[in-house]
Amino acid sequence: MRRSERKKSKKRNVVLFSALGAILLALLFLPKDALLMGSEEEPTKEETNKEPKHKVVKLQPDNESAYEDEEREEKEANNQDKSKPQEPSEEIGIDPEKEADKKKKAEKAEAEKKKQQASGDKPVLNEPIGTSQTGPHTSSYEEGSVDWNEKLKAIRLATGLDENMTVWKIANGGGPQKSIAEVSPNKKPNEKYTVNLEWVDEKGWMVTSVQK
Repeated sequence: MRRSERKKSKKRNVVLFSALGAILLALLFLPKDALLMGSEEEPTKEETNKEPKHKVVKLQPDNESAYEDEEREEKEANNQDKSKPQEPSEEIGIDPEKEADKKKKAEKAEAEKKKQQASGDKPVLNEPIGTSQTGPHTSSYEEGSVDWNEKLKAIRLATGLDENMTVWKIANGGGPQKSIAEVSPNKKPNEKYTVNLEWVDEKGWMVTSVQK
């Protein structure tokens, strides 16, 4: 009985050792295969993942630059249109030279008016005083009329007298657009002034001479 038991135990040990050996061999070979498979599969995944990323990065700058170029061209075109001088329309019939001449005359008249206002009623001679009248002019000798008041203003500016001056007469001075006046300071009848006036179209009365 003892021999048989020994033989059985030897057989068991052989079976166990052979099983352990097979397991060890399997453990040694399996990690190598797994690593080889992993190393072969990973590059393919990275390549597939990288392809769309490269496409997106490449397309975005191109699209943005295209939009920027279009916007830049539109802005340049708008700036060129604004910088172009606007030419007068022939259909309207505006003459730029005539308009410029009118503008100069208006500016000159305005400057003369301001000069007279700033002068503080200082004597003015051979210079129209300006007028509010429009259209064809008719000399008026009606006291209080616009034309009458403008004559008085021209006389005051030429003589240096104030509004309290004594007006002896304002009459026709030898033509439809000429007048003559005799005035004196208030309460000084012996200091008479003889003033000759002439109408200038669109500019008003102008004193041509003053005699005391």
